[in-house]
Amino acid sequence: MAEAVVRPMTEADRVAVLELNTRAFGQADEARIIEELEKEGDIVLQLVAEMDGQVVGHILFYAMRVFGKLGGAGLGPMSVDPWVQKEGIGKQLVMQGLKVLKEGGVPIVFVLGHDWFYPKFGFSVEQAAEFETPLKGPHFMALRLRAGPPMSGRLIFPDAFGVPIAEV
Repeated sequence: MAEAVVRPMTEADRVAVLELNTRAFGQADEARIIEELEKEGDIVLQLVAEMDGQVVGHILFYAMRVFGKLGGAGLGPMSVDPWVQKEGIGKQLVMQGLKVLKEGGVPIVFVLGHDWFYPKFGFSVEQAAEFETPLKGPHFMALRLRAGPPMSGRLIFPDAFGVPIAEV
């Protein structure tokens, strides 16, 4: 298990984070999404994992709106440098990010991700079931951080993702 320091991302980390996402995903799409989310002011939280002064992991949480209701947050993109994947860095990033969001009063977090990874943290398809989005399926999950609204509704993703609002 790799020991990384998880901390808030700073402007000085920006280039390393964009390069890391491109390297980890093998394409520049995620880096473009991060830049668009930054430009539109849709970011709630960004954390990095650092080892020996090098950024080896990154997680981003964005504002997720619910049509006509109180919103929550979305998770992603998240990346870990390929040379330290499967060493627990992604787990550290998710756990720290969820802790910060819970302390900040965020009611619910949504993720479109691996069904073998995110359920370890309590994410489930069932918790996302009452929310409408074209992304619904076995990989669209939610985690309730506190009781109360929103309990259902149509999800509105930031424009950076290009996800249409579900039809009523």
